Amino acid sequence: MSSSVLNNNLSKKEYFFLQLILLITIFSSSFVFFKYPFEFYFHYLVFIVLTPILFFKVGIPKFLFYSAFAFLIIGLVNVSLLNNSIFNFVKIFLGLIVSIYFFYSLLYLKNFNVKLYFKIYCKLCLIVSFIGLAQVISFLINFKYGFDYTWIFNKWGFIKGGIVGIRVNSILAEPSQLGIVLSPALFVSVRNLIRRKTLYFKRWQSLLIVFIVILTTSTIAYFGLLLVILINTKSFKLRYILIGLIISIFGFFLAYRNVNEFKLRVDAAKGLWIEENFDIANTNNSSFVLYNNLHIAKQNLLRHPLFGTGLGSHEFAFKNFSLTKKLLNYRFEFNVKDGNSLLIRLCTETGLIGVILIILFCVRNLIIEKEKNEKFEIKYVISNAIFILIVLSLLRQGNYMLNGLPLMFLMYFYNNHQNQNQYY
Repeated sequence: MSSSVLNNNLSKKEYFFLQLILLITIFSSSFVFFKYPFEFYFHYLVFIVLTPILFFKVGIPKFLFYSAFAFLIIGLVNVSLLNNSIFNFVKIFLGLIVSIYFFYSLLYLKNFNVKLYFKIYCKLCLIVSFIGLAQVISFLINFKYGFDYTWIFNKWGFIKGGIVGIRVNSILAEPSQLGIVLSPALFVSVRNLIRRKTLYFKRWQSLLIVFIVILTTSTIAYFGLLLVILINTKSFKLRYILIGLIISIFGFFLAYRNVNEFKLRVDAAKGLWIEENFDIANTNNSSFVLYNNLHIAKQNLLRHPLFGTGLGSHEFAFKNFSLTKKLLNYRFEFNVKDGNSLLIRLCTETGLIGVILIILFCVRNLIIEKEKNEKFEIKYVISNAIFILIVLSLLRQGNYMLNGLPLMFLMYFYNNHQNQNQYY
């Protein structure tokens, strides 16, 4: 592979290390060195070692300085008002700022070459999908060390069920995480299959990625697949939506009658959202986690509507407003820190201002397909692929720094910025 192919005159050695850095910082969240007083992920070591070096090369970007100042003032005010603890605030504030700075610096040093980083990301997604395939085969032949990775990763879970007897999560902590992380690659894969192209992936590689996403049997992954199909087929017209609804309703009843896990979740959701029945059958599952965290965010928003209660304060709000304190007779405290959803967490910690800014950011930087040349198509694909990931993260993944999320936001912005300025 020549330097010209790699862009920005990258040597083979530089390209290798860039791949290694992205592999660790995006895909290693299933291992932590310790969990208390906070979870110290493996990729934090990369931040600690490389950030000081990057600082002397890059300096401090203005946007990060002003953002950090705003977060700092809002956070300290809420700490002084006893809406948050100083430890929770400083932990998230420093972690988020360092994470954003690290990924910004990586992009800066390669002249914000979003195409290069997205290409590497897709390549790593393919590797992760191969591991997922190996996980399935190992399970089918009963080779435990090939499908149960708890002997390697201490923040990783083996989950039975799904289509083949195991819910695939590859090296990610859980199937939903895998579904979210693979969603940009899924977008490219489905587009390749529909349009008979080989952008980033060959046909069989595209099929593999779609296959692995389906085997996660994750609700959020399936929702992502639906969005991917709708965008790639431009099926937002009324007749297509009606056809999709009919197919979805048929699939819903088919799954409800034949898949016990799905039936249990639907029954629990119905008991919570419609009947407000808080029996153990309805609360000892993920449906109640979402229900409870929405209640917490709502109560916190009613009291602090504009700016929320500062970074890291969802855990504090959980202690104040959780339904587990009033309604349940057993211990049930999941997603205390991250709210089970980035959108829910933003409601609590940044208020309506933060939520509105994120929505505007997503809308303003989304590239709509208009032109028909190759360069524009790549920008369009990157934009919409990352948009899917951001949407899924807002709905399901509540950690600001998990799986390279700050990098995805930065790539999303600079891809559109370069498109508007014809930078490519």
